[in-house]
Amino acid sequence: MNQSMQVWIYACQFIDNPAYQGSALSLPAHREAVRDAFQRARLKEGEPYHLERGRGWPGFIESVLDRYNHTLEELNLLVYKLAQMTEKQIEVYEGVLKALPERNMKQVINGLYNLERFEFLPGIQCDNEIGEMTIDDDLDPILKDLPGDIYTLLDTEKVGAYIREKENGVFTSKGYCYRVSDQWQEVYDGKQLPEQVEIYPFQFSLYLVPKGTELEDLGVGAWLELPYDEASKIRVLENLGLESFKQCRIAKVHTAAPLFEQLAGRDHGIDRWNDFARKLSFMTEKELLKYKAVAEYERCSRLEWAIELTDMLDQYAFDPAQVTYATYGRECLEQMGADLEAQAFRRFDFEGYGKELYAQTGRKLTAYGAVSKEPVLEEVQLEDHAMMTQGMG
Repeated sequence: MNQSMQVWIYACQFIDNPAYQGSALSLPAHREAVRDAFQRARLKEGEPYHLERGRGWPGFIESVLDRYNHTLEELNLLVYKLAQMTEKQIEVYEGVLKALPERNMKQVINGLYNLERFEFLPGIQCDNEIGEMTIDDDLDPILKDLPGDIYTLLDTEKVGAYIREKENGVFTSKGYCYRVSDQWQEVYDGKQLPEQVEIYPFQFSLYLVPKGTELEDLGVGAWLELPYDEASKIRVLENLGLESFKQCRIAKVHTAAPLFEQLAGRDHGIDRWNDFARKLSFMTEKELLKYKAVAEYERCSRLEWAIELTDMLDQYAFDPAQVTYATYGRECLEQMGADLEAQAFRRFDFEGYGKELYAQTGRKLTAYGAVSKEPVLEEVQLEDHAMMTQGMG
């Protein structure tokens, strides 16, 4: 299953604000992508949040998740394991979820690690078909002791129901699933997940393929995590059977932040991507947060421009506390002493008022907070000089 599944993350403290939109995250996601989604949702570590599932979830999983509380970490591991399954394994897993006597998120996760204890028969959709198959192939010991002429008198539906109950079998949307082993592996205790999601551990990863590789042959490539060192460079080139990056081309670019996806697909060299990733790796978490806000403020869509912006952060002011225009509009009115509970403000457009104030000050609200461009030092000096000249006049 290669399809990603989306969740929406909302900070509980802002969820009642109609202008607040939370943040979307595609699963499976590594820690960098999760951290970025939390930043866009304005969540700090340890703060409560609300989850909603977006597009991409299979119906049989949706119906299970609707009944149980679940954490982002549990969903992330669930999708991570599903992405590694074959189509047949997913069909078995659908049956496992229906066959579990006790269903909760603990068992939903454990079911991922117990697929070999179940058998799946595609296309079998009713007791009658189980009965016919059992009678035709003498699959049950009871039938073997019966005279052959009795077979025609048997009720295939009742035989099928008997076999299904005996095997604790269930019907799924694709066929019939039943248990072949009483053993059960409890890898998840409901507290500590059995494994971590290990994909794309860095902000940037490049999928390299030999030059001349066609789209249908992309399976011959290898991922290079950025910034790379000499050891990882040698390892990737050995996997590709090549001697130099000059013999490679970039087939895919993975970025942890959706903001940088628009830089992907451009014809940039591996070294330029590496320069960008290295600059970001030297930033503190606070600097990186500001950088992402500034890049969105400038609508950065070119790698060269993105690299230049890393050295220009001092030219911008950043306020991560700003969440919506409406909130800012209310705050400004309250500071002016306005009674927002009064009749006059019952239908007031706080969102529009906040946007107008932002426009007047040259600020913009990004997914990470408010950004404005500070005047360059030379411009400030010119303005001061003009004011002094007018004063002397």
